Amino acid sequence: MAAIRRKTDSISQILEQILFGGSSISMNVSTLSRGIDPEKRLFRTLALNNIILFKYPNFNSAADDDANPIFDEGEGLAIDRPVETGLYVPHTQEFPEAGGVAIYLRSTNNENLLEEQFGLSDSSSENASHDLRILSLIDRIPSLDAFLLKTCFEAEKINVDPRYWTVKSEEDSQIRHLIRARTEPIVRKAVGGSVGGGSSLERFLDAIWNPALEEAGLFVSAFGIERTEADSIFTAWKGITFYEYQLRRIAPRVRVIQTWLKSKDCSPVDIKMHKPYETQLVMHIERVGKLLDATMLDIRSIMMEYDTSFTAFVNGNPGPFRNYLRKSQSLYWLLGYCVSALTNVVHLDGRCMRNNPSRKLYFDATQKLVRQFDVALDRRREQKGML
Repeated sequence: MAAIRRKTDSISQILEQILFGGSSISMNVSTLSRGIDPEKRLFRTLALNNIILFKYPNFNSAADDDANPIFDEGEGLAIDRPVETGLYVPHTQEFPEAGGVAIYLRSTNNENLLEEQFGLSDSSSENASHDLRILSLIDRIPSLDAFLLKTCFEAEKINVDPRYWTVKSEEDSQIRHLIRARTEPIVRKAVGGSVGGGSSLERFLDAIWNPALEEAGLFVSAFGIERTEADSIFTAWKGITFYEYQLRRIAPRVRVIQTWLKSKDCSPVDIKMHKPYETQLVMHIERVGKLLDATMLDIRSIMMEYDTSFTAFVNGNPGPFRNYLRKSQSLYWLLGYCVSALTNVVHLDGRCMRNNPSRKLYFDATQKLVRQFDVALDRRREQKGML
């Protein structure tokens, strides 16, 4: 069985993630805009349709490696949205790997940078205001998954050419079915006494997709939560269920990678030629394995909390599920990061191991892949304006 050689390249690790990290964390607006009439493109500002959108983690940098990345003990949220949105503007469209400028939507000088690069400001024009709203909506989602983007824009009644986020009808139906299966028992029990007087169970379930409906407010009120929080809670609830669906699809491949990192097959076939660097590589592999395990542990904790609170609610104790709903937004963002990171790892592994069932690599390819895994799973990735 032959091992696969891969040449290392000199582009930065962050840029590598932007260009090759997969659809959860990267969206090449420039490529998607080709063939779409200018008036139907995602942005009204021409230059914005030549960017690559990307997501990157920005967890609490003050916390140590063993701290919970979302919550500080007794403090609640450490950071509201620990995944940020960036705009990568290549110097040349033909060769985006040659470098460019990165603008982060939540950086302190983002307004100045957006105006300088694209002429965008709240007061500049109606088109600019429209584009800023589009960017704001994208920044409200932990990842760039097509289903989440599509449902977000549909809820806001913003028409976007479907070619920007293609979701297969079968996949869309499966996700919506799973979301309904997850929510219906809760809705049925929570508002059982409220159904009637013009409302029906179906309208309460419709409110999951349209939080503007009165039933959305009635549902959260049943848990003693302010009606104004219905939108964020329902968005998070849908998002958590979507990521659960996504995890089911990639979990088998994640387990293959976990096993490989801990096996002899992970050792490069030409390791004898790189003995001075063997210890360093082994330590790096162990670090990445621990990051992967920690990410899976976070996911399991969130899923377990949902199952535990759901069981308590069905048995007549609504307290745990009320608490779950109240912090669902932060759980949604953490789960979004974790599943997106795993999706990224699976994507990178698939590119590297294509046509290589033996999963045996040479030293350079192993080192590069482990480095890519590390960047994908790193919660405190360094920002860089010039890539």
